[in-house]
Amino acid sequence: MAREVGRVEITMEALFARLAADFGDGLGELRVQEPDTLVAAVERRALHALAERLKAHELGYETLNFIAAVDHVRHLEAVYHLYSWHTNTWLELHVEVPRGTAELDTVTDVWPGADWHEREAWDMMGIRFKGHPDLRRILLKDDFIGHPLRKDYVDRAENHPHV
Repeated sequence: MAREVGRVEITMEALFARLAADFGDGLGELRVQEPDTLVAAVERRALHALAERLKAHELGYETLNFIAAVDHVRHLEAVYHLYSWHTNTWLELHVEVPRGTAELDTVTDVWPGADWHEREAWDMMGIRFKGHPDLRRILLKDDFIGHPLRKDYVDRAENHPHV
């Protein structure tokens, strides 16, 4: 049965309470960011299973709009921006990623639209997505050395053979 867009009338406080009850510790540090967004921290080991549950949930976060990668110097972070057409609300999942082992499970099997976003996060920030069907550079040439949006990136002459 198809869900009607925006048919669930729910306050952000009630949505917060519902997601906190249904997902327990899976959504850590859950908070409301007015007017239509919830923000939560997610353990990287739990990301894929949580993604499946969020998409299948009756209030369904069925759409992944984009993935942002952030360099916090001591660690990296992947931020998943999910949308529920059913409630007309957003859910941001913040996943801390260690610099030395910058790796997460892919969510392309949950949200196919994650494909290009994960490739961009790999290309620009060096976050590797395990299980991605085609993890290769998307913006830079295949033989580019490094990940240029990392704060510790130092450009190399090899990246500019025609200069």
